[in-house]
Amino acid sequence: MTRHRLEALLPPGAVPRPLAYGRLPTPLQYRPDLGADLGVRVLVKREDLLDDLASGHKARKLAHAVARARRRGADTLVTGGSLPSGQCVAVAAFARRYGLRSHLVYSGDQQVRPHRPNGAYLLALLLADEVTWHERTPWQRNAELLRAACAEEARRGGRPFAVPPGVTVWPGLLGSVELGLELADQLGTGADVVPGPIHLVAPAGSGGTCLGLAVAARLLGLPWRVHGICVGGSRTSVTAEVAALRRQAVRRLGRQNLTDTPVEVHADWLGAGYDRPTAAELRVLAEAVRRYRLPLDPTYMLRAFLGLLGLVRAGTIPRGALVVLVHTGGNLGLFAGCPALNDWLGETFAAHLAEPRPPAAVPNDH
Repeated sequence: MTRHRLEALLPPGAVPRPLAYGRLPTPLQYRPDLGADLGVRVLVKREDLLDDLASGHKARKLAHAVARARRRGADTLVTGGSLPSGQCVAVAAFARRYGLRSHLVYSGDQQVRPHRPNGAYLLALLLADEVTWHERTPWQRNAELLRAACAEEARRGGRPFAVPPGVTVWPGLLGSVELGLELADQLGTGADVVPGPIHLVAPAGSGGTCLGLAVAARLLGLPWRVHGICVGGSRTSVTAEVAALRRQAVRRLGRQNLTDTPVEVHADWLGAGYDRPTAAELRVLAEAVRRYRLPLDPTYMLRAFLGLLGLVRAGTIPRGALVVLVHTGGNLGLFAGCPALNDWLGETFAAHLAEPRPPAAVPNDH
């Protein structure tokens, strides 16, 4: 556990006890190979190794959110996502572990129910109690669809608890703050602290993970710069979500010094959009696996990695700086049948994927 504890940094009663989850602390790996290529010092915080179901950082947030759901008497967790969603897996896994039902709602502009489940979706189907599909539905309707699923659960006599994308429901943010405190312990404190500023790079869907890291830095007085790399939303929309979460944190925690907690949101590496990597971007993914043995899913962590490369090249992260790439998870996305990834692999490795030739006839000498 972290030496810096939330209970000691926040007002009494502000931090209810979370549920148990995962293997802590997650590894912080020094990567001189990647650092030498970029001209910076690189560490990778491996939240993807937190549990055996690839829940990633979502498990930290859910430990707080699901604890609240149980205190409120909920018997069903309702969440939604797209096919690569690790959150759907994590919510269904938490429900199984703590004796709750789970209802998963899949939607999205380009989302179509697959005939052969794989990757995160396959695992979600194995864990979930109920799955509802809304194919080719604008992602902006996600909140509406979750409300409809909750209403249906209530109509049947259930007591649903909605978990929005990014686990932005309070107190999920505290899981990201705890990540920041754990990271601070690993980087060193007091006389052994690494001189700053330290740059943290993480994917930003809702921006909650990045805000939690920034809150931890503010609570400890650390000179961190937190860079959130957009994975689907625009810079404007993610910045607005971060601002809303920040206001919620100030209200819930009673800490006015959190009102200007900075998160630097970047949308320069959004490419063609959510879950639509280009061939050039997929070559970067392949190089990360081959050269650095670093698994990146094509939806979230590929964007964060591209952001890291771009921030260094632009000089936003100066040469020689210390950088922490926060690997939030999503590794199952490598096996989820992303159409762009499948097409690129088919073209790149066509010779290896060709139909095998029948073996040559073996002469019969008898």
